[in-house]
Amino acid sequence: MWWIALVVVAAIILIIVIAVVASSARNDRGDYGDGGGTQVGGGERIPFFTPANDRAGMWGEKLVNYHLRPLLREDEYLLANLLLPLRNGHKTEIDCVLISRKGIFCIETKNWVGHISGNDEDEYWHQEYDDPYMSDRDHKNPVKQNEGHCAILERRLHNNYQVDNIVIFAELEDGWGIESDYAFTVRSFKDYYRELGDTELNPSQIKAIYEMLLPFVATPDELAKHKEEVRNRFN
Repeated sequence: MWWIALVVVAAIILIIVIAVVASSARNDRGDYGDGGGTQVGGGERIPFFTPANDRAGMWGEKLVNYHLRPLLREDEYLLANLLLPLRNGHKTEIDCVLISRKGIFCIETKNWVGHISGNDEDEYWHQEYDDPYMSDRDHKNPVKQNEGHCAILERRLHNNYQVDNIVIFAELEDGWGIESDYAFTVRSFKDYYRELGDTELNPSQIKAIYEMLLPFVATPDELAKHKEEVRNRFN
């Protein structure tokens, strides 16, 4: 009768495996079902002749937004590609702002490949490629870069709310060299977000913040014009 016991054990193991897979699938779909919150902006197609670097960045933003929206309830919001005016007459682009009961998150998206190293205090973060034909690069610290975006957002909201600084890497190959309290992969941010409390903002505040920021969501034409102006200004 030993084979009966073996079949029972195998059946129990199979049930456990199915339960684990089903639970993982539910987590990947999001906490609040397939609908999620409302996303405004970021839905435009990537033009065919977009420069390679811009194309990679836009694809990274779309990928991150795809994973963020299901985290939200129906009365919470994800605003993508905001253009906020600066005091010098120019504008700054914010990749996306997540507004929920957990707070306001100003998100800078990076789609860097290779080996990335840096910390919150460094002026630059280093990108090292495996490809010998690619030259290693230094980038301005994205955490410090996004600190400025957070400050602009807080001023736009009359300094009535705290804005959280978040940097998300869309498809990070090797981030072992990153030492940051504000930089995440998509999965690690989802885990971090789920652990936060739901009492930072109430639905009325969420709606008011959304309405204040909605006018700054850029149209595709406005976004393309802004990117061209930035290229001309720094080239």
